[in-house]
Amino acid sequence: MSFTTHKFLSTVAVLGALAVSSQAHAQATQDDVAALKAQLRALEKKLDSVQKQANTTQKQQAAAQANWANANAAMHKKAVPFVDARLTMPGNRPTFCTGDGMNCVAITGRIHFDAGAYSFSPKSGDTRPTSVNDGINARRARLGLIGTYNKDWEYGLIIDAGGTTDGDAVLNNAYVAYKGVKGLVIQGGYINVPYTLDESISSNNTLFMERSASQVLATSMAAGDFRSAFGGHVFDKHYWVGAYVTGPTTGAGVNHSIPQPLGATLRAVAVPVNNDISTVLVGFDALYLAETGATVSNNVTINNQLTMSDRIEARIDPATNALLNTSRMINVNSAHVLSGEGAVRYGSFLATGEYFNYSVQRSGGFGDLNFEGGYGQAAYVLTGESRKYSSSAGAFGGVAPARPVNFSTGDLGAWELAVRYSYANLNDLDIRGGELKSTTVGLNWYVNNNMRFMFNWIHGTVDKFNTAGTNTGADYDVFAMRTQVAW
Repeated sequence: MSFTTHKFLSTVAVLGALAVSSQAHAQATQDDVAALKAQLRALEKKLDSVQKQANTTQKQQAAAQANWANANAAMHKKAVPFVDARLTMPGNRPTFCTGDGMNCVAITGRIHFDAGAYSFSPKSGDTRPTSVNDGINARRARLGLIGTYNKDWEYGLIIDAGGTTDGDAVLNNAYVAYKGVKGLVIQGGYINVPYTLDESISSNNTLFMERSASQVLATSMAAGDFRSAFGGHVFDKHYWVGAYVTGPTTGAGVNHSIPQPLGATLRAVAVPVNNDISTVLVGFDALYLAETGATVSNNVTINNQLTMSDRIEARIDPATNALLNTSRMINVNSAHVLSGEGAVRYGSFLATGEYFNYSVQRSGGFGDLNFEGGYGQAAYVLTGESRKYSSSAGAFGGVAPARPVNFSTGDLGAWELAVRYSYANLNDLDIRGGELKSTTVGLNWYVNNNMRFMFNWIHGTVDKFNTAGTNTGADYDVFAMRTQVAW
C-alpha cells in the first residue's frame, strides 16, 4: 500500500470517528433537556399545590377574623346598657343611671337657713326663761345619696349637719325599701315615719317654717324624723294606710346596754274626692308607746320616764323649750295618742287640720294623764298655682311656680299666703305643762322649683301656773325668715 493510500484511509477513519462522536453527544444533550423539562413540570405541580393550600389557609383566617369581630361586636352591644351610665338632672338633682334604667343613684340635699327676732314678755318673775335671744339657725343642712337597685329596691343615706340647734352632723336617713308591687312600700332603717298628715308633708313643702306644737308633741313620742322603724304602707288614688314599729332616734346617743324606747304607729286615710280641681281627705291616726326607754344619770339607770315639750313654734332660741313643758313624768308604763285629720283643696286654696288626744298611763299611785291639742291652717296661692295631692305620700306636695323668677322678663315666681291657729294643753292632775295658744301668718315666695323664701309672724301666749298659782308663762311675738334650697 502506498503512502498516499494509507493517508487517505487514515483521514476517512478520523472523520468517521468524529461523526460517531457527534451523534453520541447530540443524543446526550436531548436526554438532558427532556430531564429538565420533567423537573420543571414537577416543580409547577408543587407550586400549584402550595398556592392552593395558601389560598385555603387565607380564606380560613379571614372567616375566623370575621367570626371573632361579629362575636365581639355582639358581646359589646349586649354589655353597653349594664356598664355605661347616663347622667340626668330631674328637678336639678344629679342622677346617674345604667343604660337600662334599672339601677340609679342620685345626690340629694336641702338647706333651710333661719333667722329670727323675738318680742318676749314674761308673765311673772318666776317665768323661765326670763328673756330670749334673737339669732340664726341652720335648721336643716342635709346631704346624701338616694337610689334604686334592680328597679324594685330603693335605698337612702343622708347626713344632717343642722337641727333645732347647730351641732354635730348626725345620721338622718339610712334605709332600704321594697317597691316591686304597685301601691305597696315596705321599708326599714332610720326614716321619717309617715305618721300624721303634717308629718307626711315634706319639710320642703310645709306651709310654715315649723309644724304645729300639737303635732310635734305627738310625733316626738315614737315617730317623726331620725327614727328607727320598720313597716310599710299601701295606697292608691283614694286611700292610704300604713303601720310601723319604731325605736330610738339617731341623735339620742343610743346606749344599747339599757332598755330602748319601743312604739308603733298607724295612719289610715280616705280620699273620697281626688281630681285635678279638688281633693277631700279624712283620716285617723294612732300612736302607742309601749316602752319609754331608759336614761343613765350618775351611773344609775332610770326607767319609765317621759317628758313632753316643744318650743313656741320657732327654732331660734332653744330656751323657749322650757315654756310648754311637762318636765319629767315618772312611773310611766305607757302612752298613746289618738287623732283625726282632714283636708280640703279647691284650686289654689288648701285647708288642713288635726286634733290630738294624748294619754299617759302611770303606776305607783300616780293617776293617768290626758292632754289635748290641735291646729287648723289654710293657704291660698296668689299667683294661681295649686298644691297637688300625692297618692304615694297620702299628703300634699309643694308649689311649682308656673313662671319662675326672671327679672329680665318680669316673671316673679309664685306667692302663697297662709294662716294657722295652734293649740296645746299639757295641764292635768299634778302635771302643769302649760297651755299654748298661737297664731301664725306666713308668706311664701317660690323663686323656682328649688328655692323659696318664707316669712312668718307668730303671735302667741303660754299660760303655765305653778303650785302657788303664779303664772310662769309668757306672751310673745316672733318674726322669722327662712332661705331654702332643696334638690
